[in-house]
Amino acid sequence: MENKPVLVKDIIGEFRKYLVRQNGEKEVMQFVYLLFEAWEGWTKARVQLDKETSLTEESAIRFRIALEDLKKNRPIQYIIGETWFCGLKFKVTPDVLIPRPETEELVELAERDIRQAGYRNPAVLDIGTGSGCIAISLRKKFPSSTITAVDISVAALRIASENAALNDCNIQFIQADILNRKGWSDLSSYHIIIANPPYITEKEKSRMEKNVLDHEPGIALFVGVDDSLLFYKAIVDFAMDHLLPSGLIFFEVNENYAAETEDLLSAKGFKKVQVLQDIHGKPRFVRAYR
Repeated sequence: MENKPVLVKDIIGEFRKYLVRQNGEKEVMQFVYLLFEAWEGWTKARVQLDKETSLTEESAIRFRIALEDLKKNRPIQYIIGETWFCGLKFKVTPDVLIPRPETEELVELAERDIRQAGYRNPAVLDIGTGSGCIAISLRKKFPSSTITAVDISVAALRIASENAALNDCNIQFIQADILNRKGWSDLSSYHIIIANPPYITEKEKSRMEKNVLDHEPGIALFVGVDDSLLFYKAIVDFAMDHLLPSGLIFFEVNENYAAETEDLLSAKGFKKVQVLQDIHGKPRFVRAYR
């Protein structure tokens, strides 16, 4: 007796049955659309119009494996293996954080201020590059720029290098721990320093979503000590010697410590220090001039 063919509507029904209570109808359908687009090349419209279409056995198995992963709160981006950021496609694995919309705002903020400052060929340092999303996006916006990106994780740098190749970008990647001053001499001087470093303290873990806490790299999320400003202090000290006169520094920050980050920069003599809000009205970015 032959196996009954698996139709598109069967997969949709299974996703709804097992995920709606956990994720809600809208997000479940978004999962479905993303998976069909990535794996079958289908648009949302085709998913709706071709519900009676049979899937190959291989495709059906793949969707059902994805369903099991989603039931365990595995992020859809890791299941697909890619995501979009600033209009560019990026490979993502559990070795790197999934780029956030807030970080897109950071890139847009940096682009605006870099242009207003008159830099045409800026030398940019991206600290804690992860997937390389910030560095690569800025390279695309400033094709004549010189971009250096550092990360402590060799695995993350491997993904970032693949993303640079995917997006046809020339980026210098360096494995370095910004907390280790001995390695600072290996880095040059820059017009722009930009960073979205780890800033979540141990006591804040309990308030995090399980899909983040259980699946994204802790090394890129958590400070490891009860000091949300640990990395910011190191980066500011580094910038004292490596940020060129009139250079700019941009941070994405913990919304609970934006004022403290502002005070840190002001105390070190940086000028025009400003806390800026994200699209949700939260204090998410700090910008300053050397």
